[in-house]
Amino acid sequence: MSNEARTFLNRWYEFVETHDAARLDALVAEGAMISSPAFFTPKASKPYVIAILTAVMQGFEDFTYTKEWVDGQDIILEFTARIGDKKLKGIDRITVNEAGEIAHIEVLIRPLNGLIALAEHVRATLGQAAA
Repeated sequence: MSNEARTFLNRWYEFVETHDAARLDALVAEGAMISSPAFFTPKASKPYVIAILTAVMQGFEDFTYTKEWVDGQDIILEFTARIGDKKLKGIDRITVNEAGEIAHIEVLIRPLNGLIALAEHVRATLGQAAA
């Protein structure tokens, strides 16, 4: 595991535990991209990535990472969570840059009803333009 990946993971888990906006801001690179099954093409903007990740984390209940894979600066984190009465399972595929910041994050979620519940939560939190 690269030093960048280990440093990032330690800081990422601290953010997930605390939901501290300042910690998240320090984790996301300028020009970072986010890919999601909720929209067709990746979105590239640090403020947008931060807004989406904040809304997602606020919506999740019983959020737990269950597995971790690291290949150089590429990280895959498997998780389980709940949105209301919808249980879901997903992965965060994160690429970190040399500074240990998110350069790209791709989120994959199943089942479809869990993804829809999450997308509706993000839309309600950030407004129609964000989701």
